[in-house]
Amino acid sequence: MHCKMPQVVSALLFSSFTLATVSLSQLPIWARGTVYADSCLPASDFQLSGIPLHGDERATLEQLGKWVAMKSDSGEDDGGTFTRDTYSYRDLEVEAIRGLVTKVATSSPRTKTPSGLRPGLGRDAIRRLLLSKGVTFKGSADTLQIAACSPDGVVLEDLLALTFDSNGRARVLWIYASSP
Repeated sequence: MHCKMPQVVSALLFSSFTLATVSLSQLPIWARGTVYADSCLPASDFQLSGIPLHGDERATLEQLGKWVAMKSDSGEDDGGTFTRDTYSYRDLEVEAIRGLVTKVATSSPRTKTPSGLRPGLGRDAIRRLLLSKGVTFKGSADTLQIAACSPDGVVLEDLLALTFDSNGRARVLWIYASSP
């Protein structure tokens, strides 16, 4: 299934996107080019450590327990002013807005999506894993972005992004909603 990735990405470029931990925030988010997958992954794959995108913030915090660090800031959109809470755990970072998880990120090779995507995998291993899910991409930019799709094949605006190091290994995996 093919999708119009430039439209999806354009919408997402205007959404806010921050990382709280120093190790994650030092990585370039859109560094030296981005490759967009030619197809999408099921929305059910948009979770890390059992924490799904758009999941309930309270249930997520109960599941994960006490965080290592937490920060809050605010923003404004068409729905008015909102508070963004970012919780940092040992292997995971979770952002929540208006009571819903809007971002989950990791740099830990121990943390993976249901399909097996995780930091530490090489570009070729990721290409093979995605191909088994019907997802292809061309090129080898520093960032690979993959849209979510519903069970009926409708492309959603949520994205999964992998940032690669100079050796072609995934360093950070982000899953984030297009808007708060």
